[in-house]
Amino acid sequence: MQAKRVHKEQEGGTIVVCLETDFLIAILRKDEGAIRKLEEFVERGEALTTTPINASELFRGAYLSKNIEENLKAVRGILSRLDLLNFNLVASEIYGRVCTELKKRGCDIGEFDILIASIALAHNERIITRNVKHFSKIGELEVESW
Repeated sequence: MQAKRVHKEQEGGTIVVCLETDFLIAILRKDEGAIRKLEEFVERGEALTTTPINASELFRGAYLSKNIEENLKAVRGILSRLDLLNFNLVASEIYGRVCTELKKRGCDIGEFDILIASIALAHNERIITRNVKHFSKIGELEVESW
């Protein structure tokens, strides 16, 4: 029995976008282009999400930094404003399929990126990232840059 992707319903049919680690880091670093893109999402009323993998990468970066407490506060602040997508059975199956497809094609994009993509696909969300090279190798995933 194949797991089914179920669209995460938002009130009023709101469009949802999954913010990838590099976009979140750009926001934390006050990158003007990323901030403009974030403002566009907010103006359009798009719901903003991320994955547990992205959150973990942000926390890792904060703990590796020189200003740990300041960066932890910033990471907690940005994550508190986002919905965290679940890594569920559907995402697990998508992960297995995507890994196999990429391996057969000789593509290596990294386990974390495949996990992130699988979670976004399970929730029918597009990803905002600068890492288009990796994520675009997953054909069914909608990838947007800024």
